[in-house]
Amino acid sequence: MSRTLTIALLASAAFAQPPTPAAGDLHPAGNAAAVAPSDAVLTIHGVCSFLQNPLAAGGEDCTVVVRRQEFDGLLKIVSPGAQVSPTIKHSLAKTYTDLLAFQIAAQQSGIDKSDQFQQTLEWLRLRTLADLYRRRLEKESSVVSEQEIADYYQGHISEFEEVQLRRMLVPLNSVAVAGKQPAEKQMLEIATEFRDRAANGENLDQLQKEAYLAVGLTTLPPATEVGTRRRAGLTAAVGADVFALKAGEVSGIEKEAYSLVVYKVDAKWTLPEERVKEEISREIVKHKLEAALRSVTEGVHTDLNESYFGSAPER
Repeated sequence: MSRTLTIALLASAAFAQPPTPAAGDLHPAGNAAAVAPSDAVLTIHGVCSFLQNPLAAGGEDCTVVVRRQEFDGLLKIVSPGAQVSPTIKHSLAKTYTDLLAFQIAAQQSGIDKSDQFQQTLEWLRLRTLADLYRRRLEKESSVVSEQEIADYYQGHISEFEEVQLRRMLVPLNSVAVAGKQPAEKQMLEIATEFRDRAANGENLDQLQKEAYLAVGLTTLPPATEVGTRRRAGLTAAVGADVFALKAGEVSGIEKEAYSLVVYKVDAKWTLPEERVKEEISREIVKHKLEAALRSVTEGVHTDLNESYFGSAPER
């Protein structure tokens, strides 16, 4: 029997993973190791009942026999890389059987001769080829050498600096003791005074309390402790200022959305290469894959008939 339609339908499901079974799979595990590649694992009867001239591989009774190596191949297509459980196997067996039945009905109706089918088949062919090639690129990109990791670490050493950080806030939106909102210039003068005191070594927690009182706030101020940060965890401007500091130093006054902020670096260090090898490896794989994908598409361009497509949507 021709299985073109069945294969096309399975290909269309290539991106749809079967559900991951929960603990306590409904179907108990068998002894798959004892089943040879040529052994039958699925026998389907009656799939030719709609045809006048049965063409099934099993003969006049329209029986289709699927060997283990064939079924394992289907599992790799439908569920690539997934841990195969009895539930997934049963689900695929049911789906495959239903698709065979629908294939016979579709052929009986002549759909397999239609332009719509041929166009759909071509689209699935394109998608499947692209997907298989992308998987190949992913596999090739996943190979990272120790030298590549060492080179990346040395070339991006600033990314692996960390600071133990604290900050003092002077809120811009506050209520002064006299009931009037202080002007921004006045707020800056207050922040400058407390920044200078912090630079002279005064306790930042105590300064934070006094700063809140100075702008008319009697609510409990936030903790000054920010924790451990890397450049990627800060805005570009703040990161540049903070990581230019040595341990014990304070930043200039940073104007943020709702506050004037002064940062203090309590400690500063660089993470050793061994600690960040997995992170670096992921970045290298990401960059390799992006470059490989660009190499496929960067030489391709399109000219669109705007009378048909209309103007391109704004991004």
